[in-house]
Amino acid sequence: MKSHLLYPLLSAALVLMAGMTSVAHSQDFNGSWSGVLEFGPNSYTIVFNIQQTGDDVAITWDFPDQNAFNLPATATISGNELNVDMPGSNASYKGILEGEALNGTFTQHGFDITLNMTRTGEVQDTRPQETAIETDTNKPYRSEDVTFNNDDIIFSGTLTLPAKGSHFPAVVLVAGSGPLDRDEEAFGHKPFLLLADALSRNGFALLRYDERGVGATIGGDPGAPSEPLATDAMAALRYLKTRPEVDATRVGFVGHSEGGLIAVMNAAKHPDEVAYIVSLAGPGVPGKELGMTQTQLGFKAAGLEFGEDLMKMNEDFYTIIATERDSVTMCNKLTEYFHQQEGNPALQQYLKGVPTAQYIKLFALPMVRCVFQYDPTENLKRVKCPMLAINGTLDCQVACENNLDGIKRHVPHATVKAYEGLNHFFQTCSEWKGSANYSAIHETMSPVVLQDIVTWLQSTVKQ
Repeated sequence: MKSHLLYPLLSAALVLMAGMTSVAHSQDFNGSWSGVLEFGPNSYTIVFNIQQTGDDVAITWDFPDQNAFNLPATATISGNELNVDMPGSNASYKGILEGEALNGTFTQHGFDITLNMTRTGEVQDTRPQETAIETDTNKPYRSEDVTFNNDDIIFSGTLTLPAKGSHFPAVVLVAGSGPLDRDEEAFGHKPFLLLADALSRNGFALLRYDERGVGATIGGDPGAPSEPLATDAMAALRYLKTRPEVDATRVGFVGHSEGGLIAVMNAAKHPDEVAYIVSLAGPGVPGKELGMTQTQLGFKAAGLEFGEDLMKMNEDFYTIIATERDSVTMCNKLTEYFHQQEGNPALQQYLKGVPTAQYIKLFALPMVRCVFQYDPTENLKRVKCPMLAINGTLDCQVACENNLDGIKRHVPHATVKAYEGLNHFFQTCSEWKGSANYSAIHETMSPVVLQDIVTWLQSTVKQ
């Protein structure tokens, strides 16, 4: 599941614009500057785009991990010192130019984080798989902008239909956690664009949509938890069944991460409506276990030890989250627990410099809390339709082995497969070093995985 640890701090509601400020006798800061911000057990890429012209400098900044680009900023440059103000996020940066390195401090909400940057354009490299689709003028399918309703929310999406034939089997794509558009665009990638293309080329009707409060969708809370999001997915599936081109008896879900959780939830609750489901890195264990493992793997990826004291703290932390359903009570108990641990050296190791209050606030968000309080066991046991569940062995967000084992244990008829050397987004990589990896990798999704999904679905609809 996509990490939310920085999302509340860097608002997606920023207006896209550039700021102009004056320069006096300054060094050359022209170009794109990229650095990795270490925030708790996670890491995030920050990019400054700077253009100097005479005595003026224009600057915008990017946060590709949350699909945010050309965000507004203003800057002052004096000699080799750069000061950046990012007003929409209540953040600032101060760096010193040393050769081709920009070394400094990112400040937000009263705490400082080291952010060292280099002049590079790697973050915005093209995505070859996506470029091939977007430039193909002879696609064997057609696309149509559509809308459908769930109560008072008007969802906007894209329906793709094969150019030839009729009575198509159909799939609804369900994105992972966080406010995401119809392409599940994150970290500079569009994985659902690839899935839609692959399935539509192979005889499937495909619907993908902007989530609540995102893109062209009108209404709804973009921070909603899983349960209401599951009703959105069912509204999309029921819309597909009304289309004359679609075989209403052969409509199912392909869900990624939290979308896999939602696919299972709906298959269990609406067995007569959901024909098949594919879970891409979806959870198969209770949220407490999911969170504890996620934290351990995050430390391991960062090259940090995770000893007995941290193990105990990790279990205590997620026990409180998993058992306290009331948000206020949960926050109070976490505050009390961390206060009791003030003399424990393991506390700062666990928080990795993040202020206690901010750490608690992030986990109190409904869309974060619900995932770590959810136990998929009963829903998995009720899944009767065909199911494909896959994971990458380098997935540090929804760990491969224990989650696939949980799914297979509770859904014995499910087809389960692990992919060596793939991460949470099914990108090929040699190791996982934090979420900055997602942006740096050129591949959006492994072609082997795409083909396996197509092959499984084709064999399933012909049964």
